[in-house]
Amino acid sequence: MQSTNISRPLPETFKKFVAQALYFGIVPFFFLVFAALYKPFDTDTILDAPRASYSFNIAMIMCIILLVLLSSRMILYFTRVIKHLSMNWYRVWCAGEIVVCAFFVALYVTLIGKFDLQYLEILVYTTAYLFLVLMFPYIVLDLALNLAAAKKANVASVTDNKLHFYDNRHVLKFVVNTENVLFIKADENYVTIHYNEGDKRKTYDMRCSMKSIEDVCQENGIIRCHRSYFIHPGHVKALRKDKENVIVAELDTGDDTLIPVSKRYYEDLVQTL
Repeated sequence: MQSTNISRPLPETFKKFVAQALYFGIVPFFFLVFAALYKPFDTDTILDAPRASYSFNIAMIMCIILLVLLSSRMILYFTRVIKHLSMNWYRVWCAGEIVVCAFFVALYVTLIGKFDLQYLEILVYTTAYLFLVLMFPYIVLDLALNLAAAKKANVASVTDNKLHFYDNRHVLKFVVNTENVLFIKADENYVTIHYNEGDKRKTYDMRCSMKSIEDVCQENGIIRCHRSYFIHPGHVKALRKDKENVIVAELDTGDDTLIPVSKRYYEDLVQTL
């Protein structure tokens, strides 16, 4: 049975740094504009305190949201946690960001001290409020990044364990069993697919970029190991250093094929072996 849309591996478009920047750039700004223009759920009666105006307070809350998202997204990106998330767990992480924001916003509202409410009562309100407001930019970003991933996937798709490759004009050019792919090498505006067909090793050249096939390859177990290479971990016989102290992957092809592995992708490759 095929996995549902939300339980599939997280598309590569979500893992890029620019995607993280979109979240901590757009979400706080959306909150500021939305709260300033519409004053939803009578927030002006809560945040228009004697010591600070409504505008000042929503600006402070925007800063809280910005700092939380900035911290969260940097942790997600630089600790490589995002590399191993499914779509389900990614959305759980997003919900967690809103909850953390609610904790700090509730603390800020408590410190304003305009009314006699306990912190937990304020926390319930801020959590509901932030979920209702922030779900809009989160949903829009989710849809936009999924759309970008789907557009890239037009270059290659998988059906019945077969990998379909399309050229830059989205014309089907090549179909191969996923497990038969050994590695894929980039050469300027072309990629060369190295694969097994029976007992023979063959290649196929196609005009497209590595970036255009990255999502569908990595979602189906063919991972990036170098700026110019994808590799099928199932065909890796060993990882070692060559005479020049460069890490290489030795394949099970019996012909001493060595694929360079850069430090950037080494840990990801090791975890799949």
